[in-house]
Amino acid sequence: MLGTLSAFGPLSLDMYLPGLPVIQQSLNTSASLVQLSISTCLIGLAVGQLFIGPLSDRIGRKPPLLAGLILFTLTSLMLTQISNIWWFLLIRFIQGLAGSAGQVLSRAIAKDMFSGKRLTQFYATLMAINGIFPVIAPIVGAAVLSFFPWQTIFLLLTIIGSFFNTWFHIYPT
Repeated sequence: MLGTLSAFGPLSLDMYLPGLPVIQQSLNTSASLVQLSISTCLIGLAVGQLFIGPLSDRIGRKPPLLAGLILFTLTSLMLTQISNIWWFLLIRFIQGLAGSAGQVLSRAIAKDMFSGKRLTQFYATLMAINGIFPVIAPIVGAAVLSFFPWQTIFLLLTIIGSFFNTWFHIYPT
């Protein structure tokens, strides 16, 4: 679960890449503005890490994790309803902020749970998972686009976020 949680960044970045031309047409905008949504999400992922880690050290891991998961789920759902590129860019930034919670806190929780050789092994597993998702996510996105509109990719991210919301509400971290 922590491995997949750590992959929220690659999922939110790479799954929708095959849909960029379709999103451009749907939002009636330029290719460069749609591509800017990659950068806004990356900036959100980077900025979020600056705040999530220290916040989770101060108040605990679970509240920021749940807040990030809820925000990730809501922004993913919002992206299914977007019809304006500027709103799309803003929400992608917020989605990146929220997605950073999974990346940061999966590592922090691992450090809380393990030490020494076991921690090193677990981090290696996290890195392997993070290496696989950037390859798998665009393939999944392209498969979804073969049958459904681009909004379905963000609906799938909503479902993934909802699953993790449920999981981490039920099971302690």
